Amino acid sequence: MAVSTVMPVGDYHVGLHRVFPLLVTPNEPNDYFSHEQVTLWGLNRYYGLPNYPRTKYYRTLTRPIPNKSLFFEFIVPLFPPHWLDEDVVQEYQERLIGGDQPTALAISVLDIRSPEPDFGDLTSDIDTHWCLAHYLLDGHHKVFAASQTDRPITLLSFLSVNHSIASPEQIQNVLDVVLCDKSN
Repeated sequence: MAVSTVMPVGDYHVGLHRVFPLLVTPNEPNDYFSHEQVTLWGLNRYYGLPNYPRTKYYRTLTRPIPNKSLFFEFIVPLFPPHWLDEDVVQEYQERLIGGDQPTALAISVLDIRSPEPDFGDLTSDIDTHWCLAHYLLDGHHKVFAASQTDRPITLLSFLSVNHSIASPEQIQNVLDVVLCDKSN
């Protein structure tokens, strides 16, 4: 696949990251939107419910970072796991168990947000979430197989500078401090 044919024009930081994807179902205990997001922002003011992502997704790294912030890393599939070919998933599971570490491809954005002073718990130890979302372009079977076998894969990430809700300095901070410091 020629990556340049599917990428929007813009500036990117390209990185190859080792990840351990954990499949998340909305409203379950490991769902960011039902738990960590609600802890900081509260329930959706209109619906009185947590925000609903409408899809299963993967979590990878979560860790505290300086200045009362938490970093979250997600892999967002472009179609649901039940659309995957079971034979292909089985093949990748066998390869992963055998020691292979296949690579998936994603376009990524960094979203840094804090609640408005009147809408959220700014008295807690955490007042900002740094969310790195990798939108999976290729490798759906690989990521799902890795989540089922608890094995790592690599993720070739094109982190968009132009489409992130973060400054270039904040993006560089994530690259230098968070992603380069992974020890899995």
